[in-house]
Amino acid sequence: ELLKMTLQEILRVPTAATPEERADDVWDDENRLCYSADGERLLDAENFPPEVTVREGCRILCDEVFAFQDYMAEDRRIGEEIPLDERDSFLEKIHLPSTLTHIGRAAFNECGLLESIRLPKGLLSIGEEAFCDCWNLEKVTCPASLRVIGPRAFQGCINLYQIRLNKGLEAIGEDAFDDCESLETILIPNGTLDRFLALIPKQYHELIEEI
Repeated sequence: ELLKMTLQEILRVPTAATPEERADDVWDDENRLCYSADGERLLDAENFPPEVTVREGCRILCDEVFAFQDYMAEDRRIGEEIPLDERDSFLEKIHLPSTLTHIGRAAFNECGLLESIRLPKGLLSIGEEAFCDCWNLEKVTCPASLRVIGPRAFQGCINLYQIRLNKGLEAIGEDAFDDCESLETILIPNGTLDRFLALIPKQYHELIEEI
């Protein structure tokens, strides 16, 4: 059924945690994660450890779940301006479930210690600013199922040098790879050059390589 979803249906999937969901949440104390009652949505993460495992059955990572929050800055008072070089989320490593289909807006924003991520085979969408300012992320491989990369999804990933896109990708949002100053190669499947020339901004065309 998920494979039959249209692009518009995928874009309309809600990724914001609601007050009703939070009122009936289920807590995973080991990973410090907060799920919806049915376990299908990861609503929040608080004081989580450097390595986190998201439960099987989870389909959606809600907005900003692992994003940097002010309390994560050591030796800084709440409300104090935090310099860019101190804005690192706690997250260093994450294990995503095979059931995951959507990564919400800014879910991993400023996870500066995250060096790699394995995206599951059933993933349909990567939300707006999902991996924005993940300074140390180096390589990304999009699974065959992926249909949407949101605006500014990888913006500011200054060490990202390679991204491998998949044949079924239908939409790449504005500035998805903006400020990825180390980007050397955008790998695409053989026979898809014309379509990806239309999806990828012109300034990155020289980086495209068919495989």
